[in-house]
Amino acid sequence: MTTSFKNILDFLKRDFWLVFRNSVLLTSFYLFIIPVIRGIANLDHIQSAQCFSQSAAFVGILILVPIIRYELEISIKEVVCTKTWSYLRSVVVRLCCGFAIISVLIIGFAWIMKNNNCTFSFWTYVFSTILYAGFMGIVGILFSQMAGSVIVGYLTSLGYWSLCQLEIVAENNVFYLFPIVSGNFEMRKLMALILILAILIGGIVVSIKFDYQI
Repeated sequence: MTTSFKNILDFLKRDFWLVFRNSVLLTSFYLFIIPVIRGIANLDHIQSAQCFSQSAAFVGILILVPIIRYELEISIKEVVCTKTWSYLRSVVVRLCCGFAIISVLIIGFAWIMKNNNCTFSFWTYVFSTILYAGFMGIVGILFSQMAGSVIVGYLTSLGYWSLCQLEIVAENNVFYLFPIVSGNFEMRKLMALILILAILIGGIVVSIKFDYQI
């Protein structure tokens, strides 16, 4: 256990800033301009839910989709196939780090909204947004892995996000997975979101094992 933990720490020392530097900087800038684009002051619970689902959850795409971009390059892929630290383990560690980063950013954003007199149930909205952001990011990872191109992952995630933005996938649609609808928390959607997240993560694992035969 101690050796495994030390190996993870050694991996993070080399990998974390390389993988997350650009995405964290870009996401921080994005969150900074949300108040300029749409305003985050004095929102009621319905408007707050829209802000979280339409804007804050987008950070999942920015943080998670790029985490496998280096391994998708052919030259690096050949190295990954031969090293003892497996690609699957790298992705799992990065996913954990990505969710931690998303959690910190969304909690911070929600705290700012609360301080700007927005009305919403803090932890219900935060938890729902973290899972929803993770869903959109993991969709991108899965399609990136299957297609061998991070661009495909971005297009898939952005496609779903755009359909929701344009209300082609509206709140009453079965494919709309944000658990807060018209300001009301829906346990049924939360359970569906968690189930789909588990299926997508399983799909990533299967896809990696198929590609790398590990």
